[in-house]
Amino acid sequence: MSTRTIPLPHAPPLPDYRHWPTALGSTGDSIQALYIHIPFCTHKCDYCDFYSLAGHQDQVDGYLDAIERQMQREVDFFGPIAPSTIFIGGGTPTLLSPVQLQRLMEAIHRYCDTSRVEEFTVESNPNTFDADRAAVLAAAGVNRLSFGAQSFHLAELAMLNRDHDPQSVGRAVRLARNAGIGNLNIDLIYAVPGQTLGSLTDNLDRALELDTTHLSCYGLMYEPNTPMTARARRGLVQRVDEELELEMMRLVAERLRQAGFKRYEISNWAKTGWACRHNLHYWNASDHLAWGVSAAGHSGGVRWKYVSSLHRYCDAIKRACLPLAEMECLAPGIRWAELAVLQLRLADGIDLAGFERRTGLPAAGMLSEIINKYQSHGMLDTAAASRGQMALTDAGVAISDSIFADVFAALGARFTT
Repeated sequence: MSTRTIPLPHAPPLPDYRHWPTALGSTGDSIQALYIHIPFCTHKCDYCDFYSLAGHQDQVDGYLDAIERQMQREVDFFGPIAPSTIFIGGGTPTLLSPVQLQRLMEAIHRYCDTSRVEEFTVESNPNTFDADRAAVLAAAGVNRLSFGAQSFHLAELAMLNRDHDPQSVGRAVRLARNAGIGNLNIDLIYAVPGQTLGSLTDNLDRALELDTTHLSCYGLMYEPNTPMTARARRGLVQRVDEELELEMMRLVAERLRQAGFKRYEISNWAKTGWACRHNLHYWNASDHLAWGVSAAGHSGGVRWKYVSSLHRYCDAIKRACLPLAEMECLAPGIRWAELAVLQLRLADGIDLAGFERRTGLPAAGMLSEIINKYQSHGMLDTAAASRGQMALTDAGVAISDSIFADVFAALGARFTT
């Protein structure tokens, strides 16, 4: 049940589109979502494992040159694309100047048919957002902004090595609304070393006071090769213990439900009708393109990622080469097992009949033992089960990694026996 990995050299020049699987040709009409990566930041946060660069703003224009060339080549290869969602992430996209943001927006509209776009999101660090940038984004059709608040406590922001002050979050929200952008997300992180239930409650209350449509609440992850993980290994920071982290997870769920938010994915909460449509494409494994350094795309069971090096990315584009770091043709077992795990992250879970129609796998039968096991322990929603869905309860969310592993193994077993 292994994937077929297409060998790629480790340095440019890299292969061009003729080396891609033929299944990827002329599929522009299947592309549902578009992601664009802007890697530039004022500095690198200690917990972040996304590809980002601090202090390289002098290279933004050259990077935009490369992005535009990639846009043209991929549209030529895939055919015209008309995504329903666009998401610009980073890094810090709003670190670009208003002129640079305007240039990026014009390129997107030049190479994409944006007539079908329902949701156009841009991420922002609150201290890089101002009225000029808000006006550029609103004029370009951006209708959703995601602000990385993480915490409203200075000590917690310092622990995370964030470079904004708590007051900047409210200012950014007001500027967005003044520009006519009302679909707004706030990111929060819990289980920060030194955090208490009281300070987390205060963070939630201050976020709720801003009356946004969406909140993302993540438990702090200690990713490999990050300064936060290195400090923890050296004993310089004390991780929040597991029981307290579970209490914090339960606190988030209780407080946000009281405020009228619904958890539609393990870490994401929204008011009715305001779930992030772009991320729903990811969780349902829709075909999507991704432009820029370190960005990852997927089409027809093939996924790929571009090099995580600004120099190599731009150099490959200049050489008219493809800046690929890796590409995988997913075996059916992995493709459909991954889809099940992704959908199980959603509050609605897996629609077993729909899953069978899409994959050809009799999921209800293949997962019956797992469903019975976890449902009997209160980890799966009985009401959802009566509707033919496999969905986690709050208790199930707490042990979701174990459930995911069992689901993956059960579906993959069909292709290994």
